[in-house]
Amino acid sequence: MSETRELEAYIGIGAEDRALLRQLQAVAEPEIPQLVENFYSAILASSARQVLQDEAQVERLKATLIRWIRETLSGPHDDAYWERHTRIGRTHVRVGLQHRYVFAAVNLIRGDLQKVAHERLPPDTYMQVCLALNRQLDLELAVMSSTYMHAHEDIQLRSLQDLIIRSMPVTILCLDGSGRVTAATRPSARLFGDNAEIGRHYEAFLPSDLVEAADLPSLVGQCLSTGQELSVPRVVLGEGASARHFRISIVPLHHELARLLLHVEETSEAVQAEARAQQAESLARIGSLAANVAHEIRNPLTAISATLQVISGSFPAEDRRKAILGKVGEQVLRLDRLVSDLLGYSRKAVPRPQRLDLMDLCREAMTAAGVEGALEGSSALVTADPGMVSQILVNLLQNARDAGGGLRLQVEGGKVLVIDGGPGVPVDLCEKIFEPFVTTKTRGTGLGLAISRKLADAMQGSLKWRVPNPGELGTLGQGPGACFTLTLPLSG
Repeated sequence: MSETRELEAYIGIGAEDRALLRQLQAVAEPEIPQLVENFYSAILASSARQVLQDEAQVERLKATLIRWIRETLSGPHDDAYWERHTRIGRTHVRVGLQHRYVFAAVNLIRGDLQKVAHERLPPDTYMQVCLALNRQLDLELAVMSSTYMHAHEDIQLRSLQDLIIRSMPVTILCLDGSGRVTAATRPSARLFGDNAEIGRHYEAFLPSDLVEAADLPSLVGQCLSTGQELSVPRVVLGEGASARHFRISIVPLHHELARLLLHVEETSEAVQAEARAQQAESLARIGSLAANVAHEIRNPLTAISATLQVISGSFPAEDRRKAILGKVGEQVLRLDRLVSDLLGYSRKAVPRPQRLDLMDLCREAMTAAGVEGALEGSSALVTADPGMVSQILVNLLQNARDAGGGLRLQVEGGKVLVIDGGPGVPVDLCEKIFEPFVTTKTRGTGLGLAISRKLADAMQGSLKWRVPNPGELGTLGQGPGACFTLTLPLSG
């Protein structure tokens, strides 16, 4: 209360003023209830009425104002008095009363009390009482304004802190001793669905599979009993590309509202990025090895092929050995194609982008691949390397043809969808379909899709796979089918 005492000295209010206020209280006492009624009549007729909830609250506020007027006039103005009156500013903030109404309200009371003093006190005493009343009410306004501003700033700060905490890209739960969630950050509901409500037990708040996979009941019990922080570096839910990865920490707290802080962070993107980096490193090593092996193999293959042609040419046309040598030659050609694919995969793709019409490229690719099927959509201009786009589309079209069940090309803006009605991609290959040496064909090299994705990435595009929906599949076949989507940058 030292600040209040300093204000008292600054305003110059003393024992004589307090004695004069008690004189005013004595003559004003019968009028105070009516003064309060008049005051609230004015309040209810103004826009300040919007902060009032109902008649019961108004009656409580009337009683509070009567008590405040009596205390202000009669005292005693000790530390307990000022402690009670500092709460008034905080109450105004809590109910949402704007600060200007505080000044207006005090001045209404000031005017009514001065009027009573004028009517009930001698003229010489009246002037002294008015001066004392002004000093006291000015002091009251100063104290209320100070606590009002402090309370308002505290609410703004708490609001900002709450906004920051709720916007954090992690899930933080505060648990009481029974495991009930007392507070949580915003991502909780986004990550865990409708059950993520404050007041629920954490086992109902969090997904049941996460609770089970992390063995949270055991960890929470251990943390409560030992008071030591615990963590689970990785909890995995699901399998394959749809798997979700989490890191969980449990921190003991000593707070009346929380005994534990449960920190749940989804690390799926980081884990996937790590896997992509490892895969890229692995593929780079494979590419370097493949290039070295291919160069070592190509020269002997060329010599073997030339020798076979010479030997086969020396035999008569009807010699049965020519057929045998022809089959050997086919195997040599297959090895040569594999070497070519290895070299193509190992080389750095350097596109020469041009402005191209996807519809024209699709027509040319269908002719080059020797396939038949529907081509749907409209012209779309993209910026890409024509040779690379053609290589990708020919590979996709040949794969779709080999899958059987019919095929269709669909151009949508900068996307080309190659859809077939075949048996689809085996479940065990769904996550590996774009990796090198992965194939569903008995005689395939397993490099076509890997090279195609590499070329698409080099052109700032993408190549993805999914199961087509029934509308896309149509009458192409009875199997689940496959849909490969090549996306390329649109031309400006």
